[in-house]
Amino acid sequence: MSPTFFDDTASAARAVVAAAPRVQTFGLPLRLGDGPPPYAGDLPGSRTMKVRVPQPDSAGQIRVPITDELPPTLPATALPSGWDLKEFSGHAGVTIVRDEGHLAVRLQSERSSFALYRDVVVDLKEHPMLQWSWKATRLPTGGDGRERATDDQVAQIYIVFPRWPFPRIHSDVVGYLWDTRAPLGEKMTSPQAHNVRSIVVESGYQKLGFWVGEERNVRQDYIDLFAREPSRVGKIAIMTDSNDTRSESEALIDDLIFFRPPPRNTEIRNGYAKMPLMLRKRS
Repeated sequence: MSPTFFDDTASAARAVVAAAPRVQTFGLPLRLGDGPPPYAGDLPGSRTMKVRVPQPDSAGQIRVPITDELPPTLPATALPSGWDLKEFSGHAGVTIVRDEGHLAVRLQSERSSFALYRDVVVDLKEHPMLQWSWKATRLPTGGDGRERATDDQVAQIYIVFPRWPFPRIHSDVVGYLWDTRAPLGEKMTSPQAHNVRSIVVESGYQKLGFWVGEERNVRQDYIDLFAREPSRVGKIAIMTDSNDTRSESEALIDDLIFFRPPPRNTEIRNGYAKMPLMLRKRS
């Protein structure tokens, strides 16, 4: 059976690239600040007051914080500052927490489907790597992205690549999934939106309840999935859903960091090149 990736994910990708009136900044659609304070408790209507597009820090990393501003107290049932919310089915459960030393957002779904998303600007030629940590505490029962009727995942991260002149319908999306049943390494393409392609990077219950660190070469993943070089990243989204399986899901996700790969050890490489050919064959 060919891999599939269905309704909510395709809807999430379209919503992430098409949400709300925007102005053009550096060739990417960025939101004008508006709305109530960032810690308003009414999640479906909440919007952040100010958008901060993450910039490279002194170490050359682009950190996408799970919240731009720390709430006065934790845990805080609130939309994280800097992020927007899109509910596709049911109601979102979003809480900013500190868990085992991680400042994180907890995503809780009861037969619902929703995503948090925000603007980013990343040139993958400069910052091709992405790292993050997540913790799954409740997997959607029987979730399997290969089947339409069970297309739920406890945690999902989507990297959106706007393609002009029609980014709302032509943007490419690379997704990283924690699936209940689909095997590790499974690659999925949505029949609803061929531009949404994902990879299962965690699967099943073995690591349930543990913080798990991930690291991906997004540029190489894009090339492997789309067979071409990527454009700049324009958005990032995190998501959970359990509506298809009519169950529950819960996951925590902390900051996402784009970074450059470490430089190769030129001394070792040059030394290897100078070794006699016979000696190199033995190594």
